[in-house]
Amino acid sequence: MAAEGEAAGVDRREGRMQQAKPISPRDRRAVQTLLSALKPLSDLRDRPIPLPFAVAFLSVVLNEGQPVGRYAKDLNMTRFAMFKYIQSIGDRGRHRALGLGLVTIKRGYDVKTAVFLTDKGREVAAQVVGRLRGTSAHRKTD
Repeated sequence: MAAEGEAAGVDRREGRMQQAKPISPRDRRAVQTLLSALKPLSDLRDRPIPLPFAVAFLSVVLNEGQPVGRYAKDLNMTRFAMFKYIQSIGDRGRHRALGLGLVTIKRGYDVKTAVFLTDKGREVAAQVVGRLRGTSAHRKTD
């Protein structure tokens, strides 16, 4: 019985809303930098790209030339899902629409097929990295 009363007391206390601490100015700047870095990706089309597309692209930037299955494993997702994301950021989106043109799948040296950045993908990657580093050229445009 005592345990039941204690549990009920805990439930009542947990029901109260606690005031969230605001993030520090340093953390706020970090989030602003991240959002700024992702802007070149969101500017690729008239509506924002889904987060998994951005994650897939950044994975290729980080470790170019790997098979789709490697990226899927690194991000803990199915190969099928990763292949769809790679297609969408590559030459073909859903329902045969044009993709973003950031990556291409080519025959690899060590593997049957591998994912590589296109020239456009390299340009976007340079913009993202430049914004993360906070270079003055990118700060002036924001």
